[in-house]
Amino acid sequence: MFAVLYLCSPKANVRNQRTFIYYSEQAQYLHLDAKWIMCSRMNVPEGLGSSLEKAFRFMEASRNHGGLWSDFLTLAGESVYWVSGYTGYSLCQGGDVLGLLEEAAQRILDHQGGDGGWGYGPGVPADADSTSWCILFLSKLGMGEGVERGVRFLLEHQNLDGGFRTYASPVSVGRYMGLDGSISFEGWQTSQLCVTGVATRALIDVGISEGVAYALNFIKESQMEEGYWNPYWWNDALYSTFNCMWALKAGDGCDEVLGKACDWITETQIADGSWNDGTTGEGVAFSTALALKSLMLESRSTDSDRIRRGVEWLLRHQLEDGSWPPYYLLRIPYPTMKEPWRYHAWARDGKAIGAVIKDHNRLFTTATAYSALAEFDRYCRGETS
Repeated sequence: MFAVLYLCSPKANVRNQRTFIYYSEQAQYLHLDAKWIMCSRMNVPEGLGSSLEKAFRFMEASRNHGGLWSDFLTLAGESVYWVSGYTGYSLCQGGDVLGLLEEAAQRILDHQGGDGGWGYGPGVPADADSTSWCILFLSKLGMGEGVERGVRFLLEHQNLDGGFRTYASPVSVGRYMGLDGSISFEGWQTSQLCVTGVATRALIDVGISEGVAYALNFIKESQMEEGYWNPYWWNDALYSTFNCMWALKAGDGCDEVLGKACDWITETQIADGSWNDGTTGEGVAFSTALALKSLMLESRSTDSDRIRRGVEWLLRHQLEDGSWPPYYLLRIPYPTMKEPWRYHAWARDGKAIGAVIKDHNRLFTTATAYSALAEFDRYCRGETS
């Protein structure tokens, strides 16, 4: 058996310009000119194609009556625009589903706020995180309408340290929550790495340089010694870690920082090939998908077996309807809380502040797993995203 190795220059279009080298040993991921290259000997696991198809059908059938997606039930209701931006972008990583995505994107545009942003759901004040995912989704489809206004809104959320906060001002969200002016929102106004990574990537993807260098520097300086990045709104450091890596990869690279993150991820893999958030001994589909996406960003040869085992674990744990099991992913810190990762008394199955919440519609987990498997499928075929 021979493997086909695609050697791509940094400026080459991987779909159109390839040099073929036949290599008789086990295929591995390599690096050339700071760009990863993929060797196609990694076999496609049995059932990968059907898994992707089932996941897509599940998400297609899970749209609400308005043609969008919703998940995470809180006192503010279910998230619609944030979840739709995330799900739509994740579906972009798969096959030819342009009609479905264009329809969803138009619905998102129809609900853009007068300030240029999008919020958690109908009636909820716009925020940087929801807006970032909507920008990413719209720009992925080449739909520039509304993106420029969204970018202006997003830049209003950058702090002096270079990071991004969820809310530019506590006034609107405090009024929405029915709180008086005596409540401090100092925690919600801090720079949050889970938001900063996504916001930075959104700016890079639409070709905006303003604020990007400061954001990337904030991300690099905020990496923990172990290699991960602490999340604010998430119960899993893999979410903030992937998004910080994703932004750095699109920005200045920084191989040392990315390598350190990959080391932490490989060290936390469970024996069965999965990952979790550290609060359970069992594998979690959301965590596993994020870990895979992170390792595939760097595509180190030493991680190829870990990636394969993680993919196989996801395939084994897909539900019959095409989704993956939900988990307690989203947490709602007290507005004054600056370091929620130090707090451990989160109430499960709650809806309010101090709770950690499941993606009860299974959309967020399924979209993440779908994205990871679709990316792995492209890698096996020697393609980039």
